[in-house]
Amino acid sequence: MLACLSAACVSTTGVKVEPEQLANFIPGFSTLDDVTGQLGTPTSQATLGDGSTVLVYSFATAKPHAESLIPLIGPLFSGNDIQSSTVLFEFDQNGVLRSQRKSGSSGTSGLTVLPHRREGQD
Repeated sequence: MLACLSAACVSTTGVKVEPEQLANFIPGFSTLDDVTGQLGTPTSQATLGDGSTVLVYSFATAKPHAESLIPLIGPLFSGNDIQSSTVLFEFDQNGVLRSQRKSGSSGTSGLTVLPHRREGQD
């Protein structure tokens, strides 16, 4: 039951771009409409002085540590496992993809008394 409660408390924000989605976009060929058609509205967008456009898709998720759900002592361990990613697409003045970059990070906030489990471990 604790795992069920923990999964229900996961907080996410933004648009997550999966590697297989990123592989669909080819610099010099794919267009701004191709990207927004497949991924939806970007987290942010900017038009630069030279007429080029940058789209940013940011994503973050925070999953509370299991011990933070224990009554009475949980607030002492109120931390999260945090993962984030950012994908940046740069388009020329004609809306053709110039480049794409992806970065990501993961970490932990707060205190924990349980061993850290990485995603995918049982």
